[in-house]
Amino acid sequence: MRGWMRPLILSALMLGAAPFTAGSALAQNTGGQNGGTQNGGKPAAGKEAPKTVAGSAIAQAPFTEQPFQLQDDGTYKEFLGAAAADLNRRCTKQENYGWEFKKDDDARRDQILDSTLGGFRKAGWKLGEVKVRSIRDPGTTVYSAEKAKQRLLAVWTPMEDAAILLLCETEAAQATKK
Repeated sequence: MRGWMRPLILSALMLGAAPFTAGSALAQNTGGQNGGTQNGGKPAAGKEAPKTVAGSAIAQAPFTEQPFQLQDDGTYKEFLGAAAADLNRRCTKQENYGWEFKKDDDARRDQILDSTLGGFRKAGWKLGEVKVRSIRDPGTTVYSAEKAKQRLLAVWTPMEDAAILLLCETEAAQATKK
């Protein structure tokens, strides 16, 4: 991936995979055998194993390939806000997800994207790719999703060994007063 976002995304994937709150219905512990974490799925000394998420709370759509929920230091919010503004929308609720896979495993990366988009479609969302001025990276794809009166904005950013999905519920941007 090219552009200014790569260091931010890499640091988020390495440091930002954080557990959901324990009471969340979408949180699942992956600390078991072959849980996709280092040390054979065991947490590092003094740390709880990262948790994966079974589905998107905003979209009410399941993830076949369960991602980590990523914490946001404000960077993702700003990034999504700029993309939404390009479409004359503004983000309200937001979710940030990340997947890890073997370096250069394009088939796995594509499988994750296809199953994720498929889950949204099965949940009743109509998806379409959109272009936004604020995102110039050719590897990043922006989707608009509609269902009833709800609209979502999704930004998919693949890398060599990971991918991020930033998702927000949107509403029409308020006209600025002059």
